[in-house]
Amino acid sequence: MADSKRKEQILDFMRDKTFVTVDQLRDYLFVSGATVRRDLEELQNSRQIRRTRGGAVLVEGIANDAPLAIRESRNETQKMIIAGQACRLIKNGMTLFLDSSSTVFILARSLDQFTNLHVITNSLKTALFLSDRKDIQVMCTGGTLRPGSKSLVGQAAVEYVSRFNADAAFMSARGFSAENGASEASEDECGVKRAFIKNSRQRYLLCDASKMNVDYLCRIAALSQYDRVITEDRQLNERFRSTTAITQ
Repeated sequence: MADSKRKEQILDFMRDKTFVTVDQLRDYLFVSGATVRRDLEELQNSRQIRRTRGGAVLVEGIANDAPLAIRESRNETQKMIIAGQACRLIKNGMTLFLDSSSTVFILARSLDQFTNLHVITNSLKTALFLSDRKDIQVMCTGGTLRPGSKSLVGQAAVEYVSRFNADAAFMSARGFSAENGASEASEDECGVKRAFIKNSRQRYLLCDASKMNVDYLCRIAALSQYDRVITEDRQLNERFRSTTAITQ
C-alpha cells in the first residue's frame, strides 16, 4: 500500500476515536509498529495529528465539525461535476435515499430544481438543509449520532430505511475497487448504505477518482450491486459501466 493511502486510512480510523494506540493501528493496517510510528511522525509534522505516549490524537478532532468540513473541502470541483451527472438521473416525484457523504450533500444542494421529491436520509446536515425546500418532503432516520460525520447509524437507522422503497439511492464511499467493491472505515456506516441498496430500485455510487483502488476495512457491496459508478472522469465512468449490473 502506498504511504499516502495508508496515512489517509490512519486519519479515517482516528476520526471515530478520541485516542488511538500504535497497536490498534498496526492491527488495523496489517503493518509493523515501526511503519505506524513513522507514519504518525510524518502526520504530526504536517500538523494533522498530535503524538502522545503510545499513540496519537487527531488535531482536527478538537472541533466537532472539522471532519465533515475537511471532507467537504477535498476535491470540491470533482464532487460538483459528479453531482451534476447525478442530477440527470433524478426526475420530479421521485423518492430518494441520500447518505451522509460530502459528495451527496453537494447533490442535495441542487435538488431545488425538482418538484414533489421525497428524500430519506441519515444525514442531519442534509435533512436540515432541505427542510426549507417547499417541494421536498424530508424524512430523517433515527439511530446513533456519529458527531464527526453528522450521520445517524446503527440498527434503528437500518430498520427505518427498511420500511421504505426508493426510486433511487445516491451514496458515496471512502474507497472503491473492481476487486473489492465499495468500502468504508466504519461498519455502522456500511449497514445503512447496505439498507439503501437493498430497498431502492436504482443504486448509484458517487466517488471521485482519488478513491479508486483504495480499500477500507468494511465492505459495503460489490460494484455489480450498483447500477452506475459515477466519477468526474469520463473514461472511468465508461470502464465501470461494464462492471455494474444495469446501465442507464
